[in-house]
Amino acid sequence: MAKIAIKLRDKNGKIKTYEQMWVPTRKLLEAMEITSDNYPNIIDMNHKQVDFIASLFDQEEVTADAIMDGVAAWKFNEFVDGVLDQLMGIDPNSQKEEESQETKPKV
Repeated sequence: MAKIAIKLRDKNGKIKTYEQMWVPTRKLLEAMEITSDNYPNIIDMNHKQVDFIASLFDQEEVTADAIMDGVAAWKFNEFVDGVLDQLMGIDPNSQKEEESQETKPKV
């Protein structure tokens, strides 16, 4: 069964995984509206992305603040892209397999 999962670091430094088993199509359409055309200021766009990701989860612990404090700055773009990939049904494992195939030398 498809799901969306994120990992956040809590205040004690422990990584916790949150999963959402159901996300309506409406959320996918909402995600597609978060573009640089609609949010030309990158800070505003990042805040909108964080608010949006928090809105995907039923767990009360998944808030915009929990995401901003629980994701490393240098991993933020990868985090957002990963959530969007999951929302669109892209399997992150299949992408890794394709990338490893591309980097393998041909015999």
